[in-house]
Amino acid sequence: MPLDLAPLVGSWRLISVEATFTDTGEHRTTFGLNPSGRVVVTSGGRIMFLITKTDRLPPANDAARASLFNETIAYSGTLRSDVPGEFITTVEMSLFPEEVGTEKRRLFTIDGDRLTITRPAQTSRVTQGRVAVSNLIWEREHPASEAA
Repeated sequence: MPLDLAPLVGSWRLISVEATFTDTGEHRTTFGLNPSGRVVVTSGGRIMFLITKTDRLPPANDAARASLFNETIAYSGTLRSDVPGEFITTVEMSLFPEEVGTEKRRLFTIDGDRLTITRPAQTSRVTQGRVAVSNLIWEREHPASEAA
């Protein structure tokens, strides 16, 4: 793994997701106030994301099931960096098949055990097609042996 991505290695727990819409400047917590999520980065250069809202209920019908599906982020792939503070994921598996083979460019900063991943301005299912910049804040999870 390139040296500048080594600090990403580990498991991270999602703290917040906030989108800022480029047309109005409006801020929205797109996965609610207490989102659920993990990102895992391996030393071998792989990354896996899973993000959902925490207040989800079992769906009562197909429309509710589709809504849950569209409010979930789940993908995995290989990781590389072309410039410091940025990584690119080549998607190998995704909840949405049309993402397989695409590249996702993300900016990042690490401050102690806090990771901020910024998704540059773009549209998404989560923002209902509106252009937004999203900031995802993560906290490093320490192995039980380190927590003691």
